[in-house]
Amino acid sequence: MTRVFIRIATSALALGISSGAWGAIMSSEDRAEKLDTVKALVSVEVRAIEPELLDKAPSPFSRDLGLVRPEEEAAEEEIPLSDEELLQALSDYVNPTGIFMFGGEFYLVFKERKMKVGSEILIRLNGKEYTVLVTEITGSTYRIRRGDAELQLKLK
Repeated sequence: MTRVFIRIATSALALGISSGAWGAIMSSEDRAEKLDTVKALVSVEVRAIEPELLDKAPSPFSRDLGLVRPEEEAAEEEIPLSDEELLQALSDYVNPTGIFMFGGEFYLVFKERKMKVGSEILIRLNGKEYTVLVTEITGSTYRIRRGDAELQLKLK
């Protein structure tokens, strides 16, 4: 019986040492150092908010929090673009899916529409509508015009 008890006690001690149970107990110096660190982290000073700042701050429960009112918006002046600059900006929105020839004429294909030379393309940019005229279509390129500016583009 004593042999069984000794074996159980020995295996329990071996298991306790190998699992790190003995290493979990800190020395008093380590414990004091850890407690000082915890006290330093917890003892963060909370400052009171100054009344002037509270008067200026909006209510966090306001319905229109985050909304920009028109009178507060900075008045943006519209810079008029030249025809070349406007056509360059509009050309990003002209995206034909292909070019094909039918009856001796080239056509630009836009998803479900096809357009030939002389067709106008309606483009909305920044809330305004612009028209661009298709002036020439070849096998892999096409030309568009707006006002006095003309631009040749390749099929993407």
